[in-house]
Amino acid sequence: MSRYTNSVGKLALVALLSGCFGYNSSAKGWAYVGDAILIAGGGAAIGLTVTDKTDCKTTGASCYNSPVNGPTVAGAMLVAAGVIGIIYNATRAEVKTTR
Repeated sequence: MSRYTNSVGKLALVALLSGCFGYNSSAKGWAYVGDAILIAGGGAAIGLTVTDKTDCKTTGASCYNSPVNGPTVAGAMLVAAGVIGIIYNATRAEVKTTR
C-alpha cells in the first residue's frame, strides 16, 4: 500500500463533503471549487503513484510494480467524480430560493 493512500482518502472526503453539486449561482461557484479539488487531487494521486519508485533491493524478493494499483484507481475515481460534477453543475438549472 502506498504512503499516499491516506492523504488521497482525506482529500476525497473533504472535497466530497464540500458539496459538489450547486443549486444556485453561489453554491455552483463553490461546487466548481470542490470539483477542481477533486480533479487536482486525483491527478496528484496518479502522478505520485507513477513517480513512486520502490527499492527492490531492500526486500530481497523479485520486484514487480503493477501499473494499476490502489492509489491509481482512487486517483482516477477522483478525477472522474470531478469531471462528472462539473458537467452536472453546468447542465443543472438554478433553483430560485426566496427568503
